[in-house]
Amino acid sequence: MPQITLDLPFEKIVDTVKRLSEEDRERLFFAVNEDYARALGKMRDEARKEHQAGDSTPLKNLDKE
Repeated sequence: MPQITLDLPFEKIVDTVKRLSEEDRERLFFAVNEDYARALGKMRDEARKEHQAGDSTPLKNLDKE
């Protein structure tokens, strides 16, 4: 893959990120912070296992607890 190098001031990067949608900002955060992405993946996998084991609470019951 060819490399592209740009020289951008930090302020320009921040201004550009502010214009991103919330979803795109979240994707950027996890792309830049691989440790958080791994932790989120582990949390997702654990939640899936708990759900499959029947240890989760249905959303409709959350306000009743």
